[in-house]
Amino acid sequence: MRPHQGVLLDTHTLMWCLSGNTLVSPRLRNILDSDRSVMYSAISIAEIHIKASIGKLPSQEGLVDKIHSIGLRELPFDSASAASLDRFPGLFRHDPFDRMLVAQASTHKLYFETTDTRLLSLNLPGVRDARA
Repeated sequence: MRPHQGVLLDTHTLMWCLSGNTLVSPRLRNILDSDRSVMYSAISIAEIHIKASIGKLPSQEGLVDKIHSIGLRELPFDSASAASLDRFPGLFRHDPFDRMLVAQASTHKLYFETTDTRLLSLNLPGVRDARA
């Protein structure tokens, strides 16, 4: 197995990065400021817009432009990522967006930066605490 080649942000971490939230760790800030490959998923865009449409988040006009303005690159959700969903049986009862994001990060050999304590407690390979 090859080493991790970059970072995929979970949806909550992505929102923190966009808002300049100070809870994002200095380690992750350094990664964001470096030349490393930091990505967001189209899955996160869908999750954010779904939550905005049902009133759980404010309207997200210009979201993708904001994301690109901080230098993040999009990682499309592909068939290989979808086919790897069954590799994580510990996530079967977890949020479907998180399941897809973890599978996507794993498939593409990316670290997955999250603040989700339930996900972090599973000690999945490559899943890291965005606050630490």
